[in-house]
Amino acid sequence: MTGLVVQHKIGVVPSTKPALPVVVAAVFGRPGVLLIRRDRDPFAGLWGMPGGKVQYGEHLDQAVEREVFEESGLGCRFVELCGVVTELLVRSGRPDRHYLLFVCRLVTRQTTVKRSVEGEVRWFAPAELTRKRDAVIPSDRVMLERLVFRRPARPYYRCLVVEQAGRYRLKMFR
Repeated sequence: MTGLVVQHKIGVVPSTKPALPVVVAAVFGRPGVLLIRRDRDPFAGLWGMPGGKVQYGEHLDQAVEREVFEESGLGCRFVELCGVVTELLVRSGRPDRHYLLFVCRLVTRQTTVKRSVEGEVRWFAPAELTRKRDAVIPSDRVMLERLVFRRPARPYYRCLVVEQAGRYRLKMFR
């Protein structure tokens, strides 16, 4: 294919870049759910679920367990795929990033985490997540609420995040 056309309310944008397959981990342990405060763009300064790119030759469970270990030092066990989200990040009115997110549930018995090259890592109790909702990546917060903490009505969602003046807003999650 010579080019893909991305169409949304932002318009039609020709692109030769494919969506990036990324695993996202909802890691549960005795202290709660694990989050990382991102040091780098996109979403710098916000808390989000650990995760990263699926490497060539990796299966989903291997990729998500590896990413959690790399970012936190925790050994985890894959439990299930909670859902799939296509996320489009828009900046200056144009698509900047396009992810195919595989949202996974993992468990661990370990509680001691290490600081990641991605940022600070810590456990959050569910009630604390509710109080700090503005400090969490908007799409990650909704993925936790709709795909992880309760059984989703369907396994696939479309998501649109718009960055304006350094703030991220969730414009669509359906």
